[in-house]
Amino acid sequence: MRRVLICLLMVAVGEMWAFAQRDASARALTVEVFSGRRVSSLNVTPAGKTESMRMCAGCQARAVTAPFTAKPRGDGVVLSSGNKAREVELDGAFRMKPEGETEGIGAAGVWRLITAHGEMRVLLTLDSERYVALALNGEAGANEPLESLKAMAVVVRTYALENADRHKSEGFNLCDSTHCQALRFGETPAAVERAVLETAGETLWYGGRRATVFYAQNCGGRSEDASQVWPGVAAPYLRSHIDPWCTRHGAAEWDAEIPMEKVRGVFRSEGWILPERIDAVRVVERTDAGRAELLEFSGAGARVPVTAGSLRFALDRALGWNELRSDWYTVTLSDGVLHFKGRGYGHGVGLCQAGAAEMAAEGHAAGEILSFYFPGTRVGVTAQDRGWESSHGAGWTLWTTVASSADLLREGDVAWGKARALYPPRVPTQPEVRQLPTTELFRQTTSEPGWILASTRGAKIFLQPEAVLTKSGSEEETLLHEFLHVLVESEASAQAPLWLREGVVEAVAGAVRGQAEAAMKIGDLDEALARPVNDAESQRAHAQAGKLAGALIDRYGLEQVRQWLRAGSVPPGVVMTLAQSPGQRAGRVPSTHR
Repeated sequence: MRRVLICLLMVAVGEMWAFAQRDASARALTVEVFSGRRVSSLNVTPAGKTESMRMCAGCQARAVTAPFTAKPRGDGVVLSSGNKAREVELDGAFRMKPEGETEGIGAAGVWRLITAHGEMRVLLTLDSERYVALALNGEAGANEPLESLKAMAVVVRTYALENADRHKSEGFNLCDSTHCQALRFGETPAAVERAVLETAGETLWYGGRRATVFYAQNCGGRSEDASQVWPGVAAPYLRSHIDPWCTRHGAAEWDAEIPMEKVRGVFRSEGWILPERIDAVRVVERTDAGRAELLEFSGAGARVPVTAGSLRFALDRALGWNELRSDWYTVTLSDGVLHFKGRGYGHGVGLCQAGAAEMAAEGHAAGEILSFYFPGTRVGVTAQDRGWESSHGAGWTLWTTVASSADLLREGDVAWGKARALYPPRVPTQPEVRQLPTTELFRQTTSEPGWILASTRGAKIFLQPEAVLTKSGSEEETLLHEFLHVLVESEASAQAPLWLREGVVEAVAGAVRGQAEAAMKIGDLDEALARPVNDAESQRAHAQAGKLAGALIDRYGLEQVRQWLRAGSVPPGVVMTLAQSPGQRAGRVPSTHR
């Protein structure tokens, strides 16, 4: 993989920076974790690689070590070591487990533990693409068809980026509950990861700005006009319409029974006043779609109006979020119990998840699903493009967000032909190349540093933007290198050492020849290849891997080396000999790494 240092320009004017953040296709998001419950004590344990851990007291920062327990005290955080700080900052992978919970959550990012209003607040800053995967995992079913998952990924990303300032006054962007979008931490299903990857950076646009989007589990057969649920929210693509797909397998009917005593308790907690005696409860106003809009509680000569949305939110918050599944219902009062008979799950605005899944099951693509639920909008990574579009090369596929990709297709055809000639494939292989439009989106999609030019996973190749590649050399050269990675990985055992897989690509491409310098030990070499500290170390590691693999090829032949790749190891005696004397291959100056 080729690497290059990317210089980031700092924008001095705050308004310009904020505008760029708002329209960015990928950014950092700070989420409040455990937002729906009180955290009085938190156990913190490393869950992977940690970059730094520190606590800040006043203007002085001190290092801390994990595991530890943190508790709120006054206006700060006190640790099990006895140290107290205004806040604790952790950079890396950690598991956070509130007292009383058995599992907790594990995630990587920048964590901040602070105290607000006498309670612990846990904040996690992570990439927006990672946020989309967690939200899609929490809001959608992993068994859904891929196309409806992709449609949901676009909507989830649109909501996150468009509402990134929802909790700005509280010091973070979004919360992890259904107030924003529910996040599910832990292992992410492969289907969810694929949906996020194949829609990387895509959001919905209307005109020159991002669309305002909503979604619900089941609209009951007819979506709701956004202005009926949130007065002031009006958009031509958020109007009520019939949804024939939602009810393909039934109308999602439900029943609920709530004793009036519980209702009175909720009213008291909200500061609402009910008549002393309730004789009847009825819906007095409905939306055009048929959902309850205003209810009336009457008795002893008094009538108390309550909006349906306020009632549902108050009851669900107090009694459980599935008590009233939607506002589409009839209600009666009998023997001191409210009887609700309804249909649909959620507010019904925007995308209906049940309908989207059915559309996908019937063969509709993600773009068609989004066009049905948000008519007049379009998918794009930016306001100027049309999202990811494919072009077919000679035995490979190119995905870009730019209108013209003829030059890259031409260079790719040449590179793919060379790769197959240098390393003839044993099984049919059809690579997919995706050129990311920004370095930040490349970094988030691949989890690689921004100075890497390309990254390959299986048969999928990810490239930096064209401007970055052309500054660093030939796009054809980069593609040749990555196509060789695809061919090597298509037959290499999972147990094959990284130095051998990387080295074979370097050697076959002819990119590294000459005397090796300050050779690393084999174990250190694999570590340097997997987790390079900087570009220079990466180049050094790749150069040595290439020389080692080149020496193997010179001595034993490419076919024998390919057999070792498939077997997953090189005989110990061979490795020992190479480690002592990596050999020399006269020839070109290195060109793959600069």
